[in-house]
Amino acid sequence: MAAACVGALLVVVTVLALPRVLGDAPESSARTGTRCVAETDAPVAALEEQRARWVRFCPLTDEGSAQRLRHPQGVVVGDLAASVAAGLWQTQLDRPVCAPGDPPAARPTGLFRIEVGLADGSVAEIPGDTGCSTRDLTLFNQLESTLLMDAAGAAGPAGATPEPVTCPRRPTTGRTNRDGTSADRLVETAEDPRQSTVPLLPLPATTVDVCAYTGQGRQRTLVEQWQVGSPVAESVRAAATVDVRRGAMTDCAVDPTRPSYVVVLTDQTGTARTLTIDGSECGTLAAAIGTPPQDTWLGLATARLVRQVARSGP
Repeated sequence: MAAACVGALLVVVTVLALPRVLGDAPESSARTGTRCVAETDAPVAALEEQRARWVRFCPLTDEGSAQRLRHPQGVVVGDLAASVAAGLWQTQLDRPVCAPGDPPAARPTGLFRIEVGLADGSVAEIPGDTGCSTRDLTLFNQLESTLLMDAAGAAGPAGATPEPVTCPRRPTTGRTNRDGTSADRLVETAEDPRQSTVPLLPLPATTVDVCAYTGQGRQRTLVEQWQVGSPVAESVRAAATVDVRRGAMTDCAVDPTRPSYVVVLTDQTGTARTLTIDGSECGTLAAAIGTPPQDTWLGLATARLVRQVARSGP
């Protein structure tokens, strides 16, 4: 846990020292030509040869994929785009190529796609899979952290630490959500819900509340509750984004002795969204996604994510 926290702090310090990023307002994209394109026309090697004008996450070309990662919207421009693109290029050197049928990776599959707009007007594409290699995971985390931290800077100073949540009698995603000024960043824009990339939270998590239960169904019993702040809260949010077996079905015996959790992530504006992990049924993961929040099945939490939540207490 200590290593994860230190890593999160280093990302925050690095990003705060860099210039601002533009939000994903339609007028800014139209003015600067930073929208995703229908077809890219530059090789990845062009990142070494030309200065980047913008960098952003874009929808997967395979619109039916159930393995897509959720990520913030927005676009990196200017000097920061050039700096981020240089880092992206470094991750491409000696990067392994994963193909269907390769041995299972240490992390579950999480697909994403990055586009980079270059000085000559061409656009390069970098596809990634967080289950393929640690380089792909670093690639995703680098751009995700940049976009989240810029959104946090634009949102203004953090408010007071929220009061601890009132834990529901049984795990549910519907009773512990709140809308702060950042909630409009979670409005769904995908025409097909299966294409949704709305993130769990619009800004970095500054607080996490955890309610721990034992039992199953109506026999659930709340056994413990705690609240902690950053960087632990942000580490939990980051883990809940990538440490998910998307599309996986339960394949273990029901065990009421395994703990279950309600996890409430809150950002600096007071926007709070809830996750539930049903430990009695293989770690089934659901979340309140979007504005207004909708109960959404995400897959199965990995053992790594369950440990992160369980060990997040003070």
